[in-house]
Amino acid sequence: MNNSDVISEDFEKGPRPPRSASHLPLECIFEVKEDDTIKKVLWDPKKDLTKFVSIHDSSLRIWEFDEQMTSAKTSHTVDFSSMNESLPPLTTGVWNPHQSEVAIGKECYVQGLDLRSQSQTFNINGAHSVLVRALDYNPNKPYQIASAGDDCKIRFWDLRNTTNCLKQISDHTHWVWAIAYNRFHDQLFLSSSSDCQVNLQSIVSISSGAFQYDERENDDGSEYEYHDQLGKPTDGLVRAYDQHEDSVYAVAWSACDPWVFCSLSYDGRAVINRVPKEEKYKIIL
Repeated sequence: MNNSDVISEDFEKGPRPPRSASHLPLECIFEVKEDDTIKKVLWDPKKDLTKFVSIHDSSLRIWEFDEQMTSAKTSHTVDFSSMNESLPPLTTGVWNPHQSEVAIGKECYVQGLDLRSQSQTFNINGAHSVLVRALDYNPNKPYQIASAGDDCKIRFWDLRNTTNCLKQISDHTHWVWAIAYNRFHDQLFLSSSSDCQVNLQSIVSISSGAFQYDERENDDGSEYEYHDQLGKPTDGLVRAYDQHEDSVYAVAWSACDPWVFCSLSYDGRAVINRVPKEEKYKIIL
């Protein structure tokens, strides 16, 4: 691996001293104290800082902040145990960036929930053969969602027809804990697993940019010089990152730089990487 692709790593030894006086310590604004386990907290992807969602073993709760954002109270609660006493615990969830909907994972299933009416919007039975651990919506295609689980597989679905998945990836050798679409270029896709590995995938064939690469030409009708040299983006594993020594539980893309991403493992190590230049140039040139 090119060391220039690694920006920084290894925060397990504790925080570094602040570089300037502008670095202030984190301040606790409020706490959410619940009797049951909080599996995940979801912020509104539309950047509305007035509410968030917490996912528990058997319920989903919608919270609203007060005007000063010093406290929050529950506005709605969806109790899944009241619907079915034998319901398995919820495992994960993701907020749809295109509408007021949350997708939740439970056992082998993926279900959608309208946050306004608390009604079911979709159901993918048998999305995975075992536990579903991770979900993410495509930020640029409203009806596309990805799921991953303990079967070591990642599957992509069109919510208008969930009979069969659009695509399946099987590059991990243990449970897949986290997945993430790139918010700027949704053909770039991250996944992390208990196999201590982070995979960067190209899924251009099912992305919002699937057709643009067939039409990229100069004014004189000739293809770009660099495009001739690098070729078009294609589906497949771009790079596997093996910098972690323990299970990798989280991955995230930078909110401001589309080519930077971070991964976090159980031992407290955070690693920040860049998309390889070769893949970057295939996309932008």
